Amino acid sequence: MGTLAKQAQSTQLQKKESPTAQLQAVLKKSWPRIAAVMPKEMSEQRLYQMYVSCINREPLLAECTIESVLSCFMRCTALGLEPSNTDGLGRAYILPYGNKNLNGRKEATFMLGYKGMIDLARRSGELKSIHAQAVYKGDDFDIWEDETGQHFRFHANAGAKHSESTLTDVYVNAQLMNGGFVFEHMTKPEVDAIKSRSKAGNSGPWRTDYEAMALKTVIRRSFKYLPVSTTAVAAAASDETTPDYSDVFHPTFPAEQEPEPVDVEPQPADVRKSKLEGITNAFHAIGIGDEKGICETISQIIGHSIGHVGELTDEECDKVMADLQGGMKGDMR
Repeated sequence: MGTLAKQAQSTQLQKKESPTAQLQAVLKKSWPRIAAVMPKEMSEQRLYQMYVSCINREPLLAECTIESVLSCFMRCTALGLEPSNTDGLGRAYILPYGNKNLNGRKEATFMLGYKGMIDLARRSGELKSIHAQAVYKGDDFDIWEDETGQHFRFHANAGAKHSESTLTDVYVNAQLMNGGFVFEHMTKPEVDAIKSRSKAGNSGPWRTDYEAMALKTVIRRSFKYLPVSTTAVAAAASDETTPDYSDVFHPTFPAEQEPEPVDVEPQPADVRKSKLEGITNAFHAIGIGDEKGICETISQIIGHSIGHVGELTDEECDKVMADLQGGMKGDMR
């Protein structure tokens, strides 16, 4: 068969291939880039199969841009959270709705579940316990503050009806290893004010899992008081957004054949460039993508201020990367 005939046959096969199958094919080709940010404690084979299942169970993901779906997979992987679309554990979701790009295509959205936020908070190793609770009409609940601090009382009423209309309050209570505590409380009107500003609005999990979303809302508010990692804070701040890893995945999308790698002895300048790119990619993986945020975090690590990543010495590059890698290992404790 001639070259033109092969191209014509390939085009016909691609047309017959379903959007879901096409998305799976791109996932397979892009997998090495996603697996590169996966914590060692996770199983690469298990995670890959979960993403395939996620695509199969959420066929509307195939209507979203490929970059946005893969970027959500990347964010999920970097945080060490498996998609709840398949395991049902409520830690993280990859949903086929959200913004539209300039061409009108949907972009997939990454959404943390409240159990995922609790998981991230616990990884700091500084929490003795953390518990989130929804309160319904009929439950015995009271909250007060005096000279000794804030107090609350809760006793569930087995006969209380659990529904969106009967939910009255949500709270989170965290006990710290140092003996302190963090208590955060929100009323239903306060939760609904957050809901009205959410991209999901009255659709998606706010419609199907109102209690879980209300609990996540109060947990996210407590993060500014909890001793959580930079990774957890960044994840909470970027919740319900479409991550942008297009610079990582872009080489996957062009139709042209990627050139074969050529073995070249690395030069000092190339090694330094690789280190700087590695640091930037590592920050992007945990959700810190702006130059200012990256430089502020690096300045804390190396002990003096910098205005640009390129100002780092080789020794400082090694120190920053070691700190980031050590932090990700600590996050998976």
